[in-house]
Amino acid sequence: MLKDPSLAMFRLLIIFLLLSNTCFGQKRTASFSSIDWNVRNIEAPTVDSLAKKLTAPYETELEKTRAIFSWIAQHIAYNTGIYNVGRGYQPVKYVFDPADTITSKSAIEQTAERVLRRRVAICDGYSKLFKTLCDYAGIESEVILGYGKCYLEKDERFRTNHTWNAVKVDSVWRLLDVTWASGYVTFSNEFVPRIDESYFLAPPQQFILDHYPEDLKWTLLERPPTLREFHFSPFKYKSFIKYSIASASPSSGTIEAFAGDTIRIELKLKDPSKDSLTAPDSYFDSAVIQLSPASVFLEPVIENNKAIYTYVVQSSDLEWLHLLYNRDPVLRYKLNVKKLQQSGN
Repeated sequence: MLKDPSLAMFRLLIIFLLLSNTCFGQKRTASFSSIDWNVRNIEAPTVDSLAKKLTAPYETELEKTRAIFSWIAQHIAYNTGIYNVGRGYQPVKYVFDPADTITSKSAIEQTAERVLRRRVAICDGYSKLFKTLCDYAGIESEVILGYGKCYLEKDERFRTNHTWNAVKVDSVWRLLDVTWASGYVTFSNEFVPRIDESYFLAPPQQFILDHYPEDLKWTLLERPPTLREFHFSPFKYKSFIKYSIASASPSSGTIEAFAGDTIRIELKLKDPSKDSLTAPDSYFDSAVIQLSPASVFLEPVIENNKAIYTYVVQSSDLEWLHLLYNRDPVLRYKLNVKKLQQSGN
């Protein structure tokens, strides 16, 4: 018996529509690799024209946000001139630029235009350029001021030292740090450009590991940690979040000991066998191991779902204990080596 040709054609039409919708949905899914590639060679003289060029090919807020983020990360270098080896942070002296006298623009946009011209910035410039481009693209965003836990930071005072961004994507506020995502600075004070995905729309519980905003609403957490909990906890490297580390002991980020004392640190693990299959973080600067005499890097012994680190304090010059796990740096402790008081004769 022959099938009704009209019924067969109807079924073919349904299949075609389903396949078409599937393909259309796949095309709308943001492909970050293609976006990153496409923005590499885009140039424009002003932030408004740049925003238009970056976002015109895309329809979704996610794609537009990625295009802006990726362009900045690939085209703006970190200004290492603010650091002086051996002296730490040095304020940048402002040099008068006639182009900065355009009073019709906000202070944020003037900073963004200056960064676009010079192609170097620190966090203030990165975050303001991102916001200005988002403003012109019709994407809601904010510049967030707060405290960023910096690598090998010696100043123990808790004060605002960093800026980053919040951006509203599909009606949901998300967090990103295009400064830290753009690359890293080596111990030889060289900026190495390399996009770090962990700072693009990071989950709030991950972002809080090294970012503490002045306004706690920008943690995007229902129960943000207290300032004391954040400041005095061990420094968590960005690799910390990808492993099954449940807790660390001691919980305080500062350890006091005498020369000759044995320090023991334990990490409780959920699944070390799974962790061993995870690739180490390629962003870690291995030169740190050779060039930082005030630091020691410790490998663990794994016992019963615990990573155990032991170290005998040998020098009063030692300041930092870095814990490696699966060849990744995951935690850093500050070590205060106390001096024995000599009794008088």
